[in-house]
Amino acid sequence: MIEPSLQTASASPDRDALLRTAKASPEIAGQHDKEGWLALYSDDAVVEDPVGTPASHRGRRPGRLGDELGRFYEAFIAASGIEMVTRQDIVSGQHVFRAVDIHTTNLKTGLKMKVPANLLYEIVTRDGGLAIRRMQAHWELSRMSRILMGKGALGMRTIAVMNWSMLRAFGPKWLIGYFKASQKGVGRAGKELVERLAEQVGDDIRESFAPGATVELPGAATASPAEFVEGCTALEVRDLLASGRTVSGLASIEWGARTRDAAFVAELDAAAAHVQRLRWFWEG
Repeated sequence: MIEPSLQTASASPDRDALLRTAKASPEIAGQHDKEGWLALYSDDAVVEDPVGTPASHRGRRPGRLGDELGRFYEAFIAASGIEMVTRQDIVSGQHVFRAVDIHTTNLKTGLKMKVPANLLYEIVTRDGGLAIRRMQAHWELSRMSRILMGKGALGMRTIAVMNWSMLRAFGPKWLIGYFKASQKGVGRAGKELVERLAEQVGDDIRESFAPGATVELPGAATASPAEFVEGCTALEVRDLLASGRTVSGLASIEWGARTRDAAFVAELDAAAAHVQRLRWFWEG
């Protein structure tokens, strides 16, 4: 059993600053301030949006449109209206987990969409302030693509515009990789695995974990699946999203004789048969 001092993480004294930094990314993106948006990110920043597709790295492939982060802005932000509605924010250590609905408008076609997403920000200190080192956007690309294709001529025109933006920013090889990634992932099977794991808490759920799997808790504590089974006495999960080989969501977890509102990211094997890594985020 993990010692209680490792089971919980005290609320960061800079919680408001961490949350402001995370919120600034979509706010400044919505203002179409490219330089202001790039300035939020550290020199080694990585953006995965959505998780499972090719990541964009700060400093890589510099060119006319900037590095990969600059290219990402041109491909996905420059021609989009962005508004975000928050469902829940959780600040856990140096991470901010935001469960949101992203309302987007393609500025060239006028098509509007609502995209449920779980956004995970890793934030670091920089020159006395804060910067985003990693942003992982968990949303269901294949589902959104099907919705777009169901919008008729407007949807097809919007897909063509988006594909051209990606091709212009990243080139054909990257675009092919993006399309291939959109057809892969754990999907419904992954969400069912996480739902079964939650339903079986109180029994032996270790068979849901891969050999050598780890459970990461707030406060930089780690647990084996056996320790997690011992410490977790109740678990309910909701708002699940499958992105690449991950399933993320919100939860109510009873851990260490205390019930918490929490968020999690489960990394699964390719067959969606086992959890390889389970990361937890909660406050206090």
